[in-house]
Amino acid sequence: MKTRTQVIAIAISIINKHAKNAPGLYSIKHRAIQQLLKEGHAEKTGLNYSPNPGNALRQLDVSIKIDDFLFHFPSTKEDRKTLKVIEIDPNHRNPKVSMSLNRAKQILEIYSPQPKPSGVHKRSTPKQYTPYIGLSTYLNGKKR
Repeated sequence: MKTRTQVIAIAISIINKHAKNAPGLYSIKHRAIQQLLKEGHAEKTGLNYSPNPGNALRQLDVSIKIDDFLFHFPSTKEDRKTLKVIEIDPNHRNPKVSMSLNRAKQILEIYSPQPKPSGVHKRSTPKQYTPYIGLSTYLNGKKR
């Protein structure tokens, strides 16, 4: 029987596989990993240089261990101050797992739901129409 942490790690792994084609999935992955770190079920093992730095010449990623899985995240200033650069075994592969993408999203949305936006209020009364009063007799609807 798998523990809750193992099931969440599998769901994150599935989300991670699909995230390049659907970048919106990165936020789901990020929230779940942050929640696991808060609860102490994941640990930051160190920093390593990204093999695909994008527009930067070099980019440091945080290596995060959850159960038997390793995930990478872009580092923050705080991470670069507190963590050391480590070598990651290039032959390491996460365990092969299977789960539908929809099921993985369900699990992670239940585990770490998206926060509700605060401070945004709907207007209680609809905006009243104010007629255009300007210099144009055409737009005002008056004929000469």
